Amino acid sequence: MFDVDTQLKQLILDEDFTSLQNLAGDEANLMEILGVSKRELQHSNFLSWLFNPHESHNLGDFAVREFIKLYFRENQFADLGLQTKLSVFDFVYLDFDDLEIRREYKNIDLILLSKKNEFCIVIENKIYSGEGKGQLKKYRELIEQEYPTFRHKIYIFLSLFEQNITEAERDFYVRLDYRHIVKLIEQVIRQKSLKDKGRFVFEQYLQTLKSMLNQNKEIEEIAQRLYKKYKSAFDLVFQYTNSEGLLGNNELADMIQNEPSVEPYTSSKSYLRFHPKFLFDMLPEMKKLNFVPDDFEFSNNFIFHFEFQVRKDFINFSIYVGEGDQSVRGKLYKLYLRHQETFSKVTQYKQLNQKWHQSFKKEIVKKSEFEKSQEDESVDIQSLIQKRFRELVDTDLVKIEQIFRRTFT
Repeated sequence: MFDVDTQLKQLILDEDFTSLQNLAGDEANLMEILGVSKRELQHSNFLSWLFNPHESHNLGDFAVREFIKLYFRENQFADLGLQTKLSVFDFVYLDFDDLEIRREYKNIDLILLSKKNEFCIVIENKIYSGEGKGQLKKYRELIEQEYPTFRHKIYIFLSLFEQNITEAERDFYVRLDYRHIVKLIEQVIRQKSLKDKGRFVFEQYLQTLKSMLNQNKEIEEIAQRLYKKYKSAFDLVFQYTNSEGLLGNNELADMIQNEPSVEPYTSSKSYLRFHPKFLFDMLPEMKKLNFVPDDFEFSNNFIFHFEFQVRKDFINFSIYVGEGDQSVRGKLYKLYLRHQETFSKVTQYKQLNQKWHQSFKKEIVKKSEFEKSQEDESVDIQSLIQKRFRELVDTDLVKIEQIFRRTFT
């Protein structure tokens, strides 16, 4: 067994490490060079420019129309909005040539306003921060007062990664994350009419978003290989560089990677995800019973969503009915409803949320426990994470597996 010093030396000379450095260099883009990639203001300014049909990109209303069309396509053509809804049939008759973009109007990040169509979209934009206390209600009430006769008032909570919002506002705000914007920008770049200068701007922004969302699969695969190969060296680096509270997600990620009953999938610094392997075993029966379509695969699907939320002072685990095929989502939601003794969070909403519906929650590390560990050295947070991870796998997931096996076998 090599000591840590030797591991660090080997890491520096490893060909994968050199490749990773080169790829990291390739990831550099204009927004990062200017130091603005993590600022909400600059992202809101970009979206304002993108959605404005009169701006220099010469796209007209393509971006706003594609933004709405993407939502329809990804949600089985369900109406956009939760109160004054916009249907596909209403949408096709709208002309956005009078679209006005308001930035920071009474602190609202973005308002897309078409008076002739009696239509507006309110976007509260978050990158790394969360919902401010009372702000969503305040913005909604302001719009209701100023545009009481508008047929379509759509409220969107847009965040880099999916977030929960105040329960009272879940009946009004549609939650989207920046993967939606990634898909929108990819559509924009495909436009043959886009000029080279505009294409460069969009390509730089797309690269920024993919980097922030950890969507570079080549980097992800190399990084995972390096971590497994030089774990002790990385853990030492994390120990001496971590200043954000909990020891990041490296220990938890390692537990998921080494747990034989689960299969890791798309994760990030703040979200660690997996699929229980029993789901793969039962997939043929799910298809046979028409619970999922014949081409359904877990590797590229978010409907069966098992996720750790890792923050600087707490860790939670949740199971969601994630985004995707509305028919499958509805069946999974009904399955969870039939087993509320296990999926105790499924009834916290009046109906199935259009994007993410939390159905199960387990606290892995509470804020109070983390705060106590800062004062009392005898409180070992990593031991607590390991203990509750095992409880989750050996108790909670076993109960869930039994429910699925009774249903599909």
